[in-house]
Amino acid sequence: MAGGAVALSMLLAAGMSAPARAAHEAPPVLQSETAGVTPFTGLTAHELTYSGMDGVTSGGVRIIDGDTAKTVATVYSSQYANFAWAPDGRTLYISETYWTLGNRGKREDVLSIYGGPTLRNEDEIALPGRLISDPKTHSFALSPDGHYGYDYTFQPAPSVTVIDLRARKVLTSVEVPGCGLVFPFGRRGFASLCADGSMAVADVDAQGHYAVHRTKRFFDVMSDPVMDESVADEHSGLALFVTYDGWVHPVHLADTPRFGKPWSIEAAAGLSPATSHVGQITWRPGGQVPFAYERSRHRLFVLMHEGPPWSFEKPGTQIWVLDARTHRLLHRWEVPEHAYLLAVTQDAHPLLFALSYRWLWIMSAESGAVRRATQIVEPGLVRVKGE
Repeated sequence: MAGGAVALSMLLAAGMSAPARAAHEAPPVLQSETAGVTPFTGLTAHELTYSGMDGVTSGGVRIIDGDTAKTVATVYSSQYANFAWAPDGRTLYISETYWTLGNRGKREDVLSIYGGPTLRNEDEIALPGRLISDPKTHSFALSPDGHYGYDYTFQPAPSVTVIDLRARKVLTSVEVPGCGLVFPFGRRGFASLCADGSMAVADVDAQGHYAVHRTKRFFDVMSDPVMDESVADEHSGLALFVTYDGWVHPVHLADTPRFGKPWSIEAAAGLSPATSHVGQITWRPGGQVPFAYERSRHRLFVLMHEGPPWSFEKPGTQIWVLDARTHRLLHRWEVPEHAYLLAVTQDAHPLLFALSYRWLWIMSAESGAVRRATQIVEPGLVRVKGE
């Protein structure tokens, strides 16, 4: 070994190393390179945004093109963050929480703002506190015109933080004792669901001061409560609050809400309405985000499964399509893999997205046919343009 090392040293000394550049030679000119990044011009009608929360990868908000099933962009976020797009689809707001030592230490609650051609972080607004739990669609929302943000908080009591997104500052916190979530309506109003089956309505006067009042009880919180992932169209003010047994409670949100007559999803399919009676096996809604609403044609999409009462966490094996005006069942489509989340686009040729814990199925919202599929990390929330 020693002899080999000596021989190698002699060969290097004899000139086997690279020759030196002559003094008169100019250094090579490096060619400029262009990064292969497509500028982000705004969320398109067929793009899906979802949050990842599998506990292994970082949180993150991911954008997928429904026409190609390819990832468009990823924006970093904390775990269990909620998010919403500005109405023009160009600015992303993320309500999130961080700890200085990862899973402990000093807590910081912020509303992070991303935009521009690279979706860079543009600003942060400090928030007074958040409810740290699994993300819920209606724990953070924007006013229909995108001027105000509403963040449901739980510190020190249930309340909603109102944020001026144009001035980028917190305006006030409105207490909603015994109530949760936030459903915006009108220019600056919002509503919350309450533990006794009523609704808290927060309306605002000309000086920007909020007053909260309670409505009548419109659902039975003990035997058949409404699901927190029910749908609400902030543009028309129509909310469809769906119970565990599949009863739909239409409510037109306003300073004085109007409550419509409840109707049964199962009865729309020609079945007996579901009940909470022990042992009844029938079709019921279930999943993580089991509803999607196409507002132009008033179509309600629901993930359904067969099961006993209180089986609302089970994924859907079928997607039922219902006319929310006539209360008729239009279609029953099989899901390629049991799905937990639904979303539908709001354009003239809508796509339906069904998400399992590892797959995104992209379907025609007209026929239910699967157009394409792609693997994803475990999703937490879903959004499309116009929601």
